[in-house]
Amino acid sequence: MRRTIFDLFAKSPFGPMQDHVNKIMECVRLIPDLFRAIEAEDEEQIRVITEKVQKAEFEADEIKNQIRSDLPSTIFTPVDRDDLVDVLSYQDHISDVAEDVAVLYGMKKLPFPESIREPFWKFLDQVMVTVEQYAKISGTLDELMKASFGGAQAGKVLAMIAILGEMEHEADLRQADLVRKLLSLEEELGALNIMLWMRIFQCVGDIANGAEKVGNRLRLFLSK
Repeated sequence: MRRTIFDLFAKSPFGPMQDHVNKIMECVRLIPDLFRAIEAEDEEQIRVITEKVQKAEFEADEIKNQIRSDLPSTIFTPVDRDDLVDVLSYQDHISDVAEDVAVLYGMKKLPFPESIREPFWKFLDQVMVTVEQYAKISGTLDELMKASFGGAQAGKVLAMIAILGEMEHEADLRQADLVRKLLSLEEELGALNIMLWMRIFQCVGDIANGAEKVGNRLRLFLSK
């Protein structure tokens, strides 16, 4: 582990990192609301929620940029700077793709067939469970640092990361089922609508994929 006695005097970077995760989760938690508005064909609510998603994503970017600008000013940090930058970048991708979901839907009003709604909600529910698991993991990092990134606390975090991977795999399975049902509607929806829904589903899935990637990056970090 690349740490020295000077680490005792360095400020933990995980407070600002947790602020970043909190803002990312504010953005992501709007996605189910967006699709409830889509299901209800409430154009005004869709517009309002899309603006909230974009605002939260922008604010997450501001926190990310502030963290990056502050890191070089610290001579001694509790963790390697490159590790923090990698985790920060992976986290940032989660809010990026959440914003992409809202932006893509705004390109064209899409029909939301009844026959795909149930598998869609099963898929989205699993995506949300997965990203919430990452938020829980992130919330343990300050305690993990106090435990010198070892011992029982490290084992607990590694177990949570393993569960995160299982959750993301389940999201992949539900996405595959949803895509199969969507493709069966090609004659009804037309090629363009199918293509746009596929891209939206991919971005929704990337929320869970992003959460798993951050978890895997933390696993590598803990193995040093």
